[in-house]
Amino acid sequence: MLNEMTIRQYTILIVDDSAEDRQAYRRYLSKVVISKYKIIEAESGEEGLEQLASIQPDLILLDYLLPDFDGLELIEELKSQLSQIPPIIMLTGQGNELVAVKAMKSGVKDYLVKGKLTAEILTISVKNVLQQHHLQSLLTQNFQQQQLIAETALHIRQSLDLSEILEIAVKEVQLLLNCDRVAIYQFAPDMSGDIVAESVKSGWKQSLGQKVIDTCFQNNGTARYDRGETLAIDNIYESELSECHIELLEEFQVKANAIIPILLSPYPSKNNPSLWGLLIAHQCSDSRHWETEEVNLLDKLAVQLAIAIQQAELLGNLQNELDTRKKAENSLQEKALQLEWANQELLNITSLLKKRNQELDHFAYVTSHDLKAPLRAIANLATWLSEDLEDQIPEENQQQLQLMQSRVKRMDGLIQGLLEYSRVGRKNIPVKTIHVGNLVKEAIDSLSPPPEFEIIVAEHMPTLKTEALLLQQVFSNLISNAIKYHPQQKGKITISVKEQDKFYEFAVSDDGLGIDPQYHERIFTIFQTLQARDTIESTGIGLSIVKKIVEGQGGKIWVESQLGEGATFYFTWQK
Repeated sequence: MLNEMTIRQYTILIVDDSAEDRQAYRRYLSKVVISKYKIIEAESGEEGLEQLASIQPDLILLDYLLPDFDGLELIEELKSQLSQIPPIIMLTGQGNELVAVKAMKSGVKDYLVKGKLTAEILTISVKNVLQQHHLQSLLTQNFQQQQLIAETALHIRQSLDLSEILEIAVKEVQLLLNCDRVAIYQFAPDMSGDIVAESVKSGWKQSLGQKVIDTCFQNNGTARYDRGETLAIDNIYESELSECHIELLEEFQVKANAIIPILLSPYPSKNNPSLWGLLIAHQCSDSRHWETEEVNLLDKLAVQLAIAIQQAELLGNLQNELDTRKKAENSLQEKALQLEWANQELLNITSLLKKRNQELDHFAYVTSHDLKAPLRAIANLATWLSEDLEDQIPEENQQQLQLMQSRVKRMDGLIQGLLEYSRVGRKNIPVKTIHVGNLVKEAIDSLSPPPEFEIIVAEHMPTLKTEALLLQQVFSNLISNAIKYHPQQKGKITISVKEQDKFYEFAVSDDGLGIDPQYHERIFTIFQTLQARDTIESTGIGLSIVKKIVEGQGGKIWVESQLGEGATFYFTWQK
């Protein structure tokens, strides 16, 4: 947090009629190495008010005795004129306890006596006040962001009008981020597009409904957004933007912007493009540093908007199909069949919408950090009872306590598995060059297999430039399953590879119990296990995560096995 504070420049307004004192403050603050301060001076309260009409300082150093106001009077004037007052440090020639109390009650963050003031005292006070204000701003901002996401999800549930949802979203974001313009841009098939929703401050160019002809996008400029990457530009003239991109931004008076892709599918294809449009925040008045929390808010909101768009498209497709069928059939029997079909389709879409809402609720619920707290409390309580009353609890009750601890551990693993499953495809994982053989050996070491297990890794494993963490997770899950479900404490696992045109085909074989062919598809479904969970602890999520990772990389996964003959899991990975 301190690092975030120190990377920016802070504006400080000094209101003091003493030029000597103002110069001393400048000199003290200039000695601070880890922060930069832009100093603006005012000799009177009236001049300070004039400065505040055009600037928004991060801090005010205010002399108590001014030629036209005392400090407390000026604070009251500020409250009547400004919706939000910057933090204030008051300075006085002589200490006065009564004045100090009144100052603190009026909102002053610190009270310093000039006669005792040193560079160290002033810089520490300034740093502490800015840090406290920064922390409070983050808390307020986080609450407002969570509230906005919750309200947007509620609007999606309550409204089927996409334009209304988009309009509410841009207005709320523009107010929350206090930026000059927030817009939603929708792509056409030729990669031109339209501004379909906008909220803009007075005095800046409106773009709602305007068709944007952008040769940057038309010339494959959307690749980064297809990959789900965001773009935050503090100053368009200090970023590595193409000339055509800068010209487009200048047309809309943009100095800084943040762009978030709206993706309808995490796994796009040629016939199923994912990129629907962009959620864009513009700063037109000046450059702007986009905080991580602000970009994260836009990213979360883009997910909610994607759900709303999919919901609207499903309903639109259904309505179009209904209209077409109404025009094409004439007989009473055909109309009766049409009505039956329409009712069934309405039931299907209602079920789908219900599922969408359940997924939203489920995601919000299981990803809550508070979810694990009661589980820990239950586990601790069971442990304390078992330890403190060990000689007093009947054996049957002890077994029940052990069962309780086992179930709590399973639930904790299930929560973690769901979090990992939901994050697949949305985390930015670095791409690096790795030798697959070394990566597999690292995965094996981390699993600590029984010494009796023989694990053979083919010698001629390839070298890849890929998201190594995901590939290691695939191997770890497959090898771990081969060990976990083996009927004996010793066994044999073989890991091999075949080279294809655009892929490598990896295989993980074992000599375990094998899998009945009728369950070959079921095992990749979330929460599905072939053995009772009380026999072997399993969340039923591991193979579904593997499937999601492999398909997210453009590959596929399958199993070949018969009961009693072991199993071989195959998956393909792009070169």
